[in-house]
Amino acid sequence: MDILNLLERIEDIIEEASKFPLSNKVMIDKDEILEVINEIRLKLPDEINRASWVAKERQRILNEAQSEADELIEKVQDQQRYLIEDNEITKQAQKHANQIIQEAERKANEMKFGAYSYSDEILSKLQEKIGEINNIIEQNREVLKNME
Repeated sequence: MDILNLLERIEDIIEEASKFPLSNKVMIDKDEILEVINEIRLKLPDEINRASWVAKERQRILNEAQSEADELIEKVQDQQRYLIEDNEITKQAQKHANQIIQEAERKANEMKFGAYSYSDEILSKLQEKIGEINNIIEQNREVLKNME
């Protein structure tokens, strides 16, 4: 029997006991009550130990849950830091890529301008040479005209 049953047994003994007339007092069997009280004393350490074990187990479970929660929070924070760092790396890489593109565009424009300038210079020289050749042709034609 557990302690609650033993306490109910004491209540039953008291309820079933003979009453003194005109009073609230009852006559009970001393040995029977002492036997139940003795059983309670014997069972009480078991109940206390069981309650203590339950309290310890509850605390262990709570500690374990807290530890798991802390570990999960740490993992989430690590992942968050990684994503933030990864995002920073991505931003820096994008910035660097933009700088490279701008530099390449600048160099391409310089090269294009240089090519135009070079082409213009070559064409100018060619035009001069053609002009000189044209002058020579005209002079030779004049000479041929005068030979007639």
